[in-house]
Amino acid sequence: MSERKRIARIFKMRGLSIQSTALDALLNVLAREKSSSSSSSSSSRPNNSNDTLFAIIDEVKERMNQSSHSTTNRQGSNNIVTTSLLETVVAELSRDAKDVTEEAVQLLDAFRMPRLEFDAMRKQFSLVDFGNKGTVYGEAVDKVDMFAQRYALIQQRILRQDIFQPKLVTAGRSSSRGSGAGGTHSLTPVESLLGRSGVRYLLGMIVQVEEGKYYLEDHTAQVPLNFSQASLLTDGFVTENSIVLVEGEAIDGVLHVHNMVVLIFSIGVDGTQSSFVLARMLLWYSGSPIVENRSDAIKAIGLQNTDIFHSIGSLSELEKLRDQEIEHGQEGMFVVLSDVHLDSPSVIEKIERMLEGYSTFTPLPIFVFMGNFTSKPLSSEGAKAMMGYFEDLTSIICKFPNIANEGRFVFVPGPNDPGITGVLPRGPIPKYFTSALRSKVKHAIFASNPCRMRYFTKEIVFFRDDLVGKMRRHCLLDPREEEEEDEDDNDETTLGQRKQLSRHAIKTVLDQGHLSPLPLSASPIYWQYDHALRLYPFPDALIVGDRVDQYYENYEECDAINPGPFSNGFNFVVYRPIGEIQKSQTKADVEFSQIE
Repeated sequence: MSERKRIARIFKMRGLSIQSTALDALLNVLAREKSSSSSSSSSSRPNNSNDTLFAIIDEVKERMNQSSHSTTNRQGSNNIVTTSLLETVVAELSRDAKDVTEEAVQLLDAFRMPRLEFDAMRKQFSLVDFGNKGTVYGEAVDKVDMFAQRYALIQQRILRQDIFQPKLVTAGRSSSRGSGAGGTHSLTPVESLLGRSGVRYLLGMIVQVEEGKYYLEDHTAQVPLNFSQASLLTDGFVTENSIVLVEGEAIDGVLHVHNMVVLIFSIGVDGTQSSFVLARMLLWYSGSPIVENRSDAIKAIGLQNTDIFHSIGSLSELEKLRDQEIEHGQEGMFVVLSDVHLDSPSVIEKIERMLEGYSTFTPLPIFVFMGNFTSKPLSSEGAKAMMGYFEDLTSIICKFPNIANEGRFVFVPGPNDPGITGVLPRGPIPKYFTSALRSKVKHAIFASNPCRMRYFTKEIVFFRDDLVGKMRRHCLLDPREEEEEDEDDNDETTLGQRKQLSRHAIKTVLDQGHLSPLPLSASPIYWQYDHALRLYPFPDALIVGDRVDQYYENYEECDAINPGPFSNGFNFVVYRPIGEIQKSQTKADVEFSQIE
């Protein structure tokens, strides 16, 4: 019996029918496999060709079964092996660990990021491909839509919480406003405050309609705020354009905000109390909205509506990616530097020492350099100087041929780097300044700020901004300070205060679900691309290049990291998204490093 007939018969015995062109392609694959195995070991693997054939058939059947579950059953075509299907299966089986790891990394530019939208009327999410709009400048309607979507995304996650769900049957006695253990609350629209007395709960955005006068605004109306009698017992910064949860009473057309009420909600069916806390409501006049961790948010939104990378289309693909993540993910790491001042000879020297240390690693880490790339903003005559700085960096990288050829570099611009500055998101550094590096470093990518990266199933956000400084300058109320145990040591106290400020900033952007919850006068935003700054659902890691000291916080399963300024102390961070694996659960590893 000929080899062609034998293979066709094997497929038929497995309930499959293979196309003639697919069979020709399969015979070529098996011939190459047989020749390669015979050249390496003529006697050790006599059945290697058959093993390959059966492996291909098993994978083909598995893919057909998955396809039949996702589409209507069509018995006449489900058992036909086409050339395209065979090519896909062979390519999948031919991948090695290096291929898997390389395919696991995907970078997403801010200007090509899909937009998550929430339809408040239908209560449905959708993921809209945004693509290239041709211009970054929007119209007035885009500004309105920007704030409306920010509000809608926060409102829907609050209304899904148990404490805001109306109860058809209540056990025991409770007050009309749900002050009992099993009570519920309702959010009052601003327009409904007219003619109503008593304490109400509202959700709105803080806006400054007149200079020095702040209002609470939602999708219905706005009302002046009076917080003269309120107390502050909350974490985080509150700024103009923050979306806040308020407890207060309307008197003579003004909303007088009361003290904070810490409400524990989500009572389990067994009567146990969930660890999730409603809101540390800002006692002065507002409080941070309820947060959701990434897994809970994805369940509410839907997996396909959160697949911004277009790489995880179904639960089966997600599970497959998780299996690869557990098998190969621990090998990957990110080396992140911020404020890499290339005009400083000492910085160039330390970069060379760092690259020398990593040149022997297999696989190589992914190097992420964040601006500013000069110690001072460039003048109108500084273009040639900037080109020279990147040429100096290129020379250092090329001293290590394996890093220049195989290493991956991501460059995230800072506020003072060349290009269109001052507006977020900002585009990459223009090619005019970086042509030498692009030509000699094979895998150099100049990204937007912010940008997102996928590593297997993990989503990492890189953002360069002076977050703490901006929020301190524009906060409407000083954040609450924690009491230090040792008040006699001034240095320790100062360090603790700085850490608290960093913690407040991270909590603010994650609670708000936005990288820049600031007035547009302080942090301008392209209205059409506001979605590129949103943090809902939470990423697995948020790496912010700030000018403050290094920090690491884990907030609702999101790793928030600041590598610190490399130009001041030569500090950087090594981030391993898959640091530990315990019972099929992964945990990241963060290591702060310094070059002496």
